[in-house]
Amino acid sequence: MFIFSVILAQGPQGVPIRLPDLISISENIAGFLMVAGGILAAIVIVVSGIYYLMSGSDSTKVKAARDMLKAGVIGSLIIFGVGVIIQTVKTLAENPVGFF
Repeated sequence: MFIFSVILAQGPQGVPIRLPDLISISENIAGFLMVAGGILAAIVIVVSGIYYLMSGSDSTKVKAARDMLKAGVIGSLIIFGVGVIIQTVKTLAENPVGFF
């Protein structure tokens, strides 16, 4: 344990992370996750449409495709709803007087 702490003590000193840096990093991560989630939801919606077209008259396949479409739409609404809420809270926190 002592050797590990000595090795860490000899390493180069870094720049401390400040709150604006942390906020910027979290905004970048949230933006990436929203884009990735939107793309994934669009893929699910398209695949469910393809399944619906290929289902023919099989009622179980039609129901599965309809359930997949419902899940894709609900997922995209949740993703973009959370994005709107986060953006609203961020705007309100940055300038509470200018918000209203």
